[in-house]
Order: sequence, then structure tokens, then C-alpha cells
Amino acid sequence: MLEPVGPRRLLQFFLLLALQVFALASASPSSCLLAACQLFWPLESGTVFINGNPSTASAPARLLEGRAVLPLRELARLLGLPLESIPSVPDGVRLGGLEVYPSLKLARLNGKQLELKEVGTVEGGVLYVAARSLEAALGLRVNFDPTQRLVSLIYSPPLADTPRLPVARFATDKLEYRLGEPVQITDYSYDPDGLPVYARWSGREEAYFTPGPKTLTLTVTNSAGRTSQPYSLQIQVLDQPYLSPRDYALRYFSVGRTFLDGSVMTYPALTPERQDDPLPLLLSNSPEKVPTSGLLYEDAVPGSARVLAYHSNGLSVPARLLLIATNLSNTPQTVRLLRQGSVASTSVVALLGQVSLLDFLTSRPAGQLALGGNEALPLYLSPPLAPGEGLSLQLDVETSGTVQLSLYMLEEPLLSSLSNLSAPETLDALRALPVLEPDSAHVRGTFWGAVRRLRLDLSGLEPGSARRLVLGDNLLDPALEGRDAISGNTYRLLGNYGVTYRISVENAAGTVGAFVPRGGLYSGAIRVNGLYVEVPQSGVLVRGDLPMIFYRNLDGPFLSPRMELEFIPAPGSFLPVNLLFYKPASPGSGPTVKR
Repeated sequence: MLEPVGPRRLLQFFLLLALQVFALASASPSSCLLAACQLFWPLESGTVFINGNPSTASAPARLLEGRAVLPLRELARLLGLPLESIPSVPDGVRLGGLEVYPSLKLARLNGKQLELKEVGTVEGGVLYVAARSLEAALGLRVNFDPTQRLVSLIYSPPLADTPRLPVARFATDKLEYRLGEPVQITDYSYDPDGLPVYARWSGREEAYFTPGPKTLTLTVTNSAGRTSQPYSLQIQVLDQPYLSPRDYALRYFSVGRTFLDGSVMTYPALTPERQDDPLPLLLSNSPEKVPTSGLLYEDAVPGSARVLAYHSNGLSVPARLLLIATNLSNTPQTVRLLRQGSVASTSVVALLGQVSLLDFLTSRPAGQLALGGNEALPLYLSPPLAPGEGLSLQLDVETSGTVQLSLYMLEEPLLSSLSNLSAPETLDALRALPVLEPDSAHVRGTFWGAVRRLRLDLSGLEPGSARRLVLGDNLLDPALEGRDAISGNTYRLLGNYGVTYRISVENAAGTVGAFVPRGGLYSGAIRVNGLYVEVPQSGVLVRGDLPMIFYRNLDGPFLSPRMELEFIPAPGSFLPVNLLFYKPASPGSGPTVKR
């Protein structure tokens, strides 16, 4: 009666048959061409099967001390793996994560030092390594069948480093455009390996203002530095007007972006309705470069007041700015800090003006101090200013009675000797300091009218036209007048630094606002319907023919008939400036060409 043949016996039969068939054949080594190498190696046999193909081995697999071991050099050759020599040891070799030093009777497996006998042995001049050690060193899947005395293993070679290039692709929304018509582009470039790609264009413009064929070319580079082949498309620009360069910028440029307009000074100047609130502004800006410790400026204010200080340290040692509030009566008073902004310890003028201004505009009430009769308390102490570094301070205070506000520059050693800034002896020490003389280029004093309210009406603005509001020119926008409380001299506050302009713009629907310098470098901010816009977003504005857009009120669900602006001339910047109000022309009335 025939017995059923099990899978294991069937495999043994075919292996024995194969051994007989190929025993006399001189089989050449077979390389691993597939994604995985499957190797069958019978013990004590010189024939190995790789992915079903027989190959001759110069040394057999063996069973030594109960372990299946394989000849290291033959295995590396059969799998097509490099067996590296280790220069520091004459007979040292490395295969994957395994290093073997036969003469030292040592080995290292994935960084861990071991005795040679733990991973293999030398037998008959052949270096054998345990199959399990090779499993760890090369990531093999190893199995030993003691019944059939057969070692089987599967090896998946690491993916070859065959870098692939990213692919540049894009499309335009159509193939023909009018002069000044936006070109909409869909960029669908990709990287086959999913790496991020970065675009580089040539010939691309948001809109074209000269007729004729235009070639747009895109190349992309992935994060590994590999660059695509160029990809190009050609469009045709018709000699038909759609928008002028200026009106295109007004309609499509983002807030904060500049555009070319050489006609700024030809636009008619607006004459706004004006009203000044009688808020005193205490300005301390002279001497701007402070040569020694002393009193910079002081004045007594009843009720609300604004303080603006702008100085640099002209001493040879670090110094600080100190603001002291002193109750001049025997009756207790309170001082509330409504808003405060400051920047110190920098010599970058643009930072001093813009950052302190934004700090001031966005600040909130900081609490209040109670002043006893004839008591003095510090309101502000700056960080140390190194020689040459500057400071810009702006704050609004509200007092319950008459309070004297005093600004001092104190060198660091002197300040360190004043252990308690609120002690009576500190006030005595401050009073003993000299009053610093103003310089000839800057002013100090108390100026009334620190809030200027302006009302504009843009109802007469025609499409394609513009108007300008001039601020800080001392003619169309008169300078505040004031008095130095220390010397008694009168001054004009040229440029109206520190003054808040609250500007109501009526009939503003369909308009765009832009800011352009006129007197020189400018870096500041403007508030538009409660939102703050940096002027500019980085660096400084300098050219009088490059306005920067600070609002667009053309269309959409948020179209407003009225714009509320708040502007304070930034310390350290040049005045005058122009606020421009444009009403862009409508796009060309001809039909849009679609292809």
C-alpha cells in the first residue's frame, strides 16, 4: 500500500534529485537580480540554490557545535555583497553590521564587541559565521531544518540609490490675454519621491503690458538639490487694454506691497476738516545724544498727557533713561498709565521708531500708582544703553491732579548708588544733577494738541484719479507750537512727531490707500479700521515714487463707506509724508478672451 508523500519529503526528493543532476556540472555563480534573494544551502554540500538556480560554493555549510554556520566569504560572493577589509587588523573583514578579527579572536556585531566564538569559528582555514549572527548583521530571514539538514535564508537588498528628478508642470487659465490682464497659473509640479519642490520661473509676470508672444518657463528643485528639466508654455498678449500698470497694482497688489507711480506730486492735495484736542505732549529730544548724566526735560501736567522721549547714549559708560512722577501738592494723587511703547538698547534707527510705535499702539492700560503728598515714584526705567545705543519711549498718562514728569539720563554707576528709586533721598540726589543744555538740531518742550482729528470726503474722486493728504509738512499740516518749561523758549514741533492723527475718510468705497515718503527714510505703522499695518513690512521706505498700499476697499462683503485711520509720525523717520487715496479705473470693457 502506498503511503502519502508529505511536503517535506517531496522537497527532500527534489533537492536530492537536483544534487544528483548538477553534481558533475560546473555551475557558475548566480547573482541576485530580483527584489529578494532566496537561498537554499544543504549542509556539507557544495551546491547552493539561489532563487531556484544552482550555484557552486567552494566551501559547504556546516553544523558545528550544534549551530548552522556558513562560510562568510562564499556567502558574500553568492549574495553579491562587498566583503570589506579592515586596515587596522590584517585579517579583519566587515560584512554589513558584522566585523570579524580572527587573529584577535574577537568580533563586533552591530557595534557590540564579542568573542569570536560567539559569532563563528575558523575551521580548516575557512571563516564560518553562525547563521543567526548573519541574520542580525544583514537583516536576513534564516531558517534551519534539522531533519533535512537544510539552511534557508531570504535576503532583501537595500534599495539602490537611483535619484529621480522632480517634474515641473503648470498651466495657465487661457492662452490669450489683454494688456494688464491677470495671468492665472496653476502649478502642479511634483517630486516622484514626495520631496518638497521649489519653483524657479523665467518669463513669468503677473500681467503683461507689452503685446506679443510671451514664453513662461518653470524649473523646480527638490529638497535634495535635484533639479527638473525646464517646462515651458507660450501665451499671446493682445494689443488690447485691460488695466494700466498703476491700476493693476491698485487692484491686485497685496497690502504692504509697493508700486511705481511717478505722478504722486501732481495729485491735488486734500484740505481736511481739522480739530486739535488740547492734550499736552511732553517731548524730550534735545540733546538727542546725551553727553552726561542729568535732567533732560520736565514739566507739570494737570490731567492727561503724552510723553515722547528719543535719545542716544553719548556717555562712555552704559546709561539708562528714568521717568519720575512727582506730586507737587500735599494732597494724594493717582497716576494711570494708559498706553506705553518703548524700544531700547539698539542703534538701528528704523527699529527705534517702528517697534516703539507699534508697541505703543497695541498696548493696554498698565495700572496706576498712588502718590502721597510731595512723593515721587518712578514710572519708567529703561534697560542699560551701551555707548552709542538709543531709546524711543512713548506713553500716555492720566493724573488726578497736577503732577510733575521728569526725564533723566543716568550713567549706570550713578544709578547703582541709588538703592531705592522711590526714597526721598533719591529725589534729592536727582535734583542735584545738572539740567542738560539742548542741542541746536532738535527740540524739547511741551506742545498742546497731541491729538489731531481730520475728516476727509472722497465723494468727488473720479475713477482713474487720486488725491493726497500731506502730513508733517508744517504748511498744509501746521506744526504744533509749544514752550520749553525749563528755559521758557517757544518752539514749533516740526513734523508733529508724537501727535496722533485720527483720520475719518468718508465715501471711501471703491478706493485704495497708499503711503509714500517725501522727506526721506520712513519706518512706522498705521492703524486701519482697528488693524495695524507696518509701513513698510520690513526695512524702510525711501522713494517718493514707490507708494505702499495700506488698505484696499474696492469690493467684496467687507466694502466699507468709511475708513478710520490712526497715524503717529514715527520717531527717527523723516517727514513730511503723503497718504494717497486712489479710485482705480474699471477694467477694459472689451470681452474677456478665452481659449
